[in-house]
Amino acid sequence: MKIQKFQDNQHQIEALSQAIANSIQNALDKKGQVTLAVSGGKSPIKLFERLSHYDLMWEKVTITLVDERFVPTDHPDSNENLVRNHLLINHAEKAFFNGLVTTDDVLTSASNANLHITQIDIAILGMGEDGHTASIFPCCNELNTALDPQLTPEKYIITNPKTANYARIGLSLNGILEIPQLYISLNGAKKLEIIQTAAESKTKTYPISYVINERNDAEIFWNA
Repeated sequence: MKIQKFQDNQHQIEALSQAIANSIQNALDKKGQVTLAVSGGKSPIKLFERLSHYDLMWEKVTITLVDERFVPTDHPDSNENLVRNHLLINHAEKAFFNGLVTTDDVLTSASNANLHITQIDIAILGMGEDGHTASIFPCCNELNTALDPQLTPEKYIITNPKTANYARIGLSLNGILEIPQLYISLNGAKKLEIIQTAAESKTKTYPISYVINERNDAEIFWNA
């Protein structure tokens, strides 16, 4: 596992946004279109805004979500709302957005995601201080099935974390592992300690350990 370490958020964002932009361009050169999945929360806001300034063929880019809280898309806690306000701006306003909350029923929305989001080329993952990634929380009742590709071949699943608000639609481990290019963005000493422990072996204590032990090629960007 290789971790690129930065002393401040600005340098991390510059390096990570450049790496993502390069991956988008490479995918466009190879296949003419690309799907990028992004995570929500407060941490990616500056990254989104920086990425939106890259002069790419955004009209050939589809942006979707790694996971989403099951709330209305204009809700303050909606990841779609966050992406529309901070990523689908500047040059990136030309991109097509494919959201996860498409009906007022969570089961139907998850089914729609699996039907219409067929291929993700690049994903930006985060990690919580409990070791969760996407919406695969160590406390959710769906943990075992989310982490078992044989039990859950679907790309998107529903989880109900006990330590967070709202039901979630998010990528299963199977959905994550099939993505060709994975980036993981982290900050702070505690998350660095967790990711280093998680890299030692798979453990349900830290669900992200299943990702990084299966995908040594995932690129990790961390800032202090």
